[in-house]
Amino acid sequence: MLQVLCRRKVDFQRVSEDRTNWEEFITNISQPCQSMVIDCRFGADDYECARMFYPIVTDEGLCCVFNMLHPRYMYKRSASFSQRNMTLPKSYQAVNWHAELGYRRGAKYKDSVLYPRPAQGTGESLGLSLTLDVQADAYYCSSSSSIGFKIALHSPNESPNVRETGVLLAPGMETKLRIDPAKIRTENHLRRVHRKYRRCLFRNELKLRWFAHYTQRNCAAERLSGLLLRHCGCVSFYMPRLHRNDTICSVGKRECVQRIRFRTSEAMEECLDDCLPSCFDLTFNTIAYSTKLSHDGLAVTNPHLRVNFSDAYVERNVAVVNMYFKDQSFRASKQTEFIGFSDFLSNVGGLMGLFLGFSFLSIAECLYFALIRPCRTCSELRQLQQQPQQWPPVAVHAMNRAFVPGSINYISPSKWFQTELARPRGLNYNYNHPA
Repeated sequence: MLQVLCRRKVDFQRVSEDRTNWEEFITNISQPCQSMVIDCRFGADDYECARMFYPIVTDEGLCCVFNMLHPRYMYKRSASFSQRNMTLPKSYQAVNWHAELGYRRGAKYKDSVLYPRPAQGTGESLGLSLTLDVQADAYYCSSSSSIGFKIALHSPNESPNVRETGVLLAPGMETKLRIDPAKIRTENHLRRVHRKYRRCLFRNELKLRWFAHYTQRNCAAERLSGLLLRHCGCVSFYMPRLHRNDTICSVGKRECVQRIRFRTSEAMEECLDDCLPSCFDLTFNTIAYSTKLSHDGLAVTNPHLRVNFSDAYVERNVAVVNMYFKDQSFRASKQTEFIGFSDFLSNVGGLMGLFLGFSFLSIAECLYFALIRPCRTCSELRQLQQQPQQWPPVAVHAMNRAFVPGSINYISPSKWFQTELARPRGLNYNYNHPA
């Protein structure tokens, strides 16, 4: 098991089926958090924040986590007791923080320190400063090609991915990590748009089985566990347990685990289809600066450090890291529809007005000539067809006299049409035909 953690070759044919508890084994062989974090300062007032680090098992072994969600809010009830057991100081109150909702508004926290803790301010003086002891002489192996630490910054409600995203901290160096947050927000009215087109998920659209909060990383971890259960019949020691009776993969299953873990085609397709990014996402980008650590400077800048180290020990084992936010505020990206209904109307109206001289009065005219005028004309013609044709009697006399134009009364077609419409049935009008 130790050779597997050290990423060394193991003759699996000589390995018997073991039933050892991986979590207990890793805890026993790893450096505890109390000896790793020898000094801690958070903000300008808390000089005992080392008590806020508690151990969790990750893909890199045992890690000490700070400011992560309390396990009762991070995991569901199916999680094991060791994953849910965490004791906070009396003055601390755990809250169910979320990137979409933040801290609960309107809640009254009387003289309580919220956990996860909000930032005290910007700059190194109000950030998180850690003094770490690597204890190089106690090393048996390392998961990388060097000794030192790995540090990973992540959202409080998602599981850390230390192996793939961790930043190396070298002993004998002081490192400054300048944090630049990046947040993505999404308009609520986009819930009506299908997830296939908006390419993100809101917090209550997909329920996970192990984690209580949805993030893309949490979802990908559960999907990978499902693949391992399907092909290997077990899950790795650091992966989510989707069922209460899931077994941990033994050393003999390492080849199967590695084959599934690095066979990215099937895993990536399933993750891309199911595990879309969160519509409210929070990430932390870092810029690292390092310089050689001074023994005299360590004693001056860390007056609360209770251990007196020699120069050689500081150079070989001690690392200092300062993490802080750069600015008081940051810009967030807001996802909305590319063009809405009002924007569509504005663009159409502007183009029609520009090229056709179109206006709202033109709309009324189009409606009149397209609907009202034809209906009215059809109604008038229908009335004309229903009335019987009655011609006035004409007296014809064969006379041979000169034609006098003034003896004929002329009538216009429009007047005749109006007279025909107003004429009652059974009555004849005399049109003053000449006799």
